[in-house]
Amino acid sequence: MEPSPKSKILMLGNDSAMAYLIERYAQQSSYGVTTMHIIPQAADVCVLKPAAILFTSVESLESAQFLITGLANCDIPVLVCSSIADEARARELGADYCLFHPLTYDGFFAALAAQAHQA
Repeated sequence: MEPSPKSKILMLGNDSAMAYLIERYAQQSSYGVTTMHIIPQAADVCVLKPAAILFTSVESLESAQFLITGLANCDIPVLVCSSIADEARARELGADYCLFHPLTYDGFFAALAAQAHQA
């Protein structure tokens, strides 16, 4: 399932190298990326209705717990870049899907496709 040209990913986190890689992969996949370094309010994210929220690290997901709690009724998948060793922690924190290091284009696209099929 190909995304529409207007599909957006909301990316949160301060890992600039990971953000750069995700932006490149998103462009190749016809997704747009909105990057925020400040954690928004859940109501604002629900209005934006991104295809997914992607955290650049488990630490950024951990610092956004008030956002994750507020998104419970918005049906927006939460993805996080993590190591395999951090997967259990990421899921405890509310991640629906983990993108494992090293992140590849195929892994990135597979995660978004899996989330689109679950929606």
